[in-house]
Amino acid sequence: MANIFLCSYFAEVASKINEMIDFQGKHVAFIDTAAKFEEVNFYVDEAVEILEKFGARLRHLDVSCVQSSAVLVSSQDKPFCDDKILATINECDIIYVSGGNTFYLLNELRKSRVWQAIKNAVKAGKIYIGESAGAIVAAPDTKYATLMDENGAKTSDFAGLNLVDFCVVPHFGCEPFTQATHEIMEKFGNLYDLRPINNAEFIAL
Repeated sequence: MANIFLCSYFAEVASKINEMIDFQGKHVAFIDTAAKFEEVNFYVDEAVEILEKFGARLRHLDVSCVQSSAVLVSSQDKPFCDDKILATINECDIIYVSGGNTFYLLNELRKSRVWQAIKNAVKAGKIYIGESAGAIVAAPDTKYATLMDENGAKTSDFAGLNLVDFCVVPHFGCEPFTQATHEIMEKFGNLYDLRPINNAEFIAL
């Protein structure tokens, strides 16, 4: 059974993914750090609503290191320590990483211990769902995404989680990324194994 799902826009493909893994009763580590400072972030609430409608049990994780350690917020809004976050990832059935800014996400995952925890969890068979930025960081290299997202974090190490051996180009041909996604294909097409997907497509493996 597939345990890695990469998409552009979860709301468009959620029902098809649900047919494959059945979210009912599943515990989901929901990481929306990439959207933390984004003006447009409606997709986060949409994903939460859909997952809860499917019967998933969400645990919200903020893995940013703006504070001294990452913060986990449960449905009761109680903070937990960093070790609790790592334990939550290990305890959950699914790791969901939302869209937002690829390089902010990449930077915060790397600064925290969550980076390795995710890799270990997926290697052990946990399900990983990456939406947009969450799909991009699953790649071996993310430099191509500089044409889509501002590198405000001044990231110089573009290595991704390396969960897959190719690079997803989300929102291909879709506004407001139509031009950016075509430029990525032209500029990086010979350098990476690029897999363009539009908002109604996803990759499962």
